[in-house]
Amino acid sequence: MVDTTYSETQEDAVTSGPVTGKQRIRSIDTLRGVALLGILLLNIIAFANPFAAYFNPTVDGADSGINLAVALTVDIWFEGAFRTIFSMLFGAGLLIFIAKPGVDESVTRALYYRRTWLLVCFGLFNAYILVWAGDILYAYGMTGLLLYFFRDFPAKRLAQFAALIFLLLGLLHTGLHFSASSLYGAYEEVAALPEGTVLTEEQQQVLNNWDGFQQQQFSAPEQIAAEMDARQGGYVSNFVVTAENNIALQTFVFLINNLWDVGAMMLLGMAFMKWKIFDASRSMSFYLKMTAFGFGVGLLVNTWEAVTFASSGFAPQWVATARPTYDIGRLAMAMGYIGLVMTICKLGVLSWLRHALACVGQMALTNYLSQSLICNVIFMGFGFGLFAQLERLEIYYVVFGVWIFQLIFSVIWLKHYRFGPAEWLWRSLTYKKKQSLKLQDA
Repeated sequence: MVDTTYSETQEDAVTSGPVTGKQRIRSIDTLRGVALLGILLLNIIAFANPFAAYFNPTVDGADSGINLAVALTVDIWFEGAFRTIFSMLFGAGLLIFIAKPGVDESVTRALYYRRTWLLVCFGLFNAYILVWAGDILYAYGMTGLLLYFFRDFPAKRLAQFAALIFLLLGLLHTGLHFSASSLYGAYEEVAALPEGTVLTEEQQQVLNNWDGFQQQQFSAPEQIAAEMDARQGGYVSNFVVTAENNIALQTFVFLINNLWDVGAMMLLGMAFMKWKIFDASRSMSFYLKMTAFGFGVGLLVNTWEAVTFASSGFAPQWVATARPTYDIGRLAMAMGYIGLVMTICKLGVLSWLRHALACVGQMALTNYLSQSLICNVIFMGFGFGLFAQLERLEIYYVVFGVWIFQLIFSVIWLKHYRFGPAEWLWRSLTYKKKQSLKLQDA
């Protein structure tokens, strides 16, 4: 059973217009909806607290009791997994977008690059205007500019490219792990000296090195204090502090990490699309094995990482992105979730929930941007001012509220319109033609 609503008609195949509602592969929309909602489980930490809290629960006091249990649960089950799926589906989306038989390749290529540059613009809008330092659209757009060159490679070769990048990422994370361990160990030795000790030049350099490391991780005490003040202030103060973070994230961090992180996932997503994994057309046995293997490996690796992190006293060398096995855990968990969603699609159960999730996924750009808008209104000083006011458990009440809203809103909106508002704008600008929005006008 293939969870898709269409086989592309001859009329649609020879046009260069956007994919319509009747042409969508619903299993992909459903999976995208799951990933989009799941991403908020991690993003909410940085929306509600200083950015450093995303990596270290001591920043927001979630290092004991029920809040620690929540933090570790999210770390084990969700850290990196839904972002991995979201990135993979972008790679799959490239293949869907260029699959226009009868259309000149130069036309498709021009449309793809215009579409991708527009995504960069959406990312800049989300990062700076909607003041969200955790934006991923900019990285998707910039990386997507390179992705087109890989479109014709066979699935096996795409997976090999992805594996090579994963190896490099693993080396990067391992290097960061040992570097952070060395810096932190040297710092602890100096910090343990009796008060009033006159430091040598070498010891002072150790403190300077540690301070520089904290600055890079957005975790220096003065950085956190400044961010707290800005977030509890008006829009201008929020814009300034977010812009400073975004400039670092979209330049140095992008080139060193995000480009390769996103690129590996996109290439793997293209391979999965060519292997027909995302359209629920593989056997039930395949998806059940995928689910069991993914969760089996992922939970084992992630539990070991999280327990080690907590037992180390939340040492910086054990934050998520400094764990040598980080990519193994998150990729395995992503496989588990993909297998689970495809299994549910093949079984045809929970039809109401699958439909609602597919609607969320069909409006992924709108819903992703609206998460920034909603959360900033809730937490920033120019809104309800709840920044750093909620405990780790309590911020997930907000997550559930946003989920319910987006599920209901997406279903209602798509009863009347072909695209979400942001998707409509994106398509209209891509094709340089105002797209029909209302269903009765389609």
